[in-house]
Amino acid sequence: MRAMFGRLLADVRHWRNLDLYTVALVTLVVAALTMVGADLPDDVRWSVLFGALGLLVLRTAAATWTAGSSDRVLLDRSAFLTDPVNERLRGAREVLVFAPTAENFLNRERCELLRTGPLARRDGSVRVVVLGQSETEDVSAVVRQLDLLLEIPVQQVADSLRETHQRLASMARWQVPGAFGYRTLPFSPGFSIVAVDPSGRDGFVVVEFHGFRSDTITSRMHLRLVRGRDDPWYDYWLEQFHAIWRSAEPRQGA
Repeated sequence: MRAMFGRLLADVRHWRNLDLYTVALVTLVVAALTMVGADLPDDVRWSVLFGALGLLVLRTAAATWTAGSSDRVLLDRSAFLTDPVNERLRGAREVLVFAPTAENFLNRERCELLRTGPLARRDGSVRVVVLGQSETEDVSAVVRQLDLLLEIPVQQVADSLRETHQRLASMARWQVPGAFGYRTLPFSPGFSIVAVDPSGRDGFVVVEFHGFRSDTITSRMHLRLVRGRDDPWYDYWLEQFHAIWRSAEPRQGA
């Protein structure tokens, strides 16, 4: 019972299933009034009955529509052509990024979108976690491992990582209203995470798996999880980022 009420409160807090809860509440009120002998018009009773029945049928049908829709969840980077991340960054308030080098995400265009988007808002926030510099033996071993993941690498991971650290250090010096922070991790867990407005109604989380000996980076599979449709895995992967952030080492000035 406690778990059920906890889920209900979480749904209301995140504006999920409000149609279902509203109809359920109205139905319970009408049922209670009928039990105590209230003289309700027949048209009110029938309206509530058919409304609840119609919603039940619609929700059942919607569940079958999404149950097998793996093409909405299991994707590769070509999906960004039809659903570009850049458009979401323009109006975003919070962006979370974890990737070994984050080189492909933190290109010049996206860095500018972060500066004029979430970082231009007083309540905006951008947090980034990447691998540490490769001077240490542990990180050097991870860098060598990542170089083996692609059949035909375009650039060495160490070079990409060096450029990313320079770019993040520059971003940390920006004079912007929003909050920016970046941290480093000494190892790679084998996936990357990008979350845009994860606490909002339209939030989404992208989890990309690095695989082994892929032809190109664009062929890597990723999950695109959205709030409401993909619970509880949405919350699971979001917590994975927070766990990484807590374990990562803060950078000076960030």
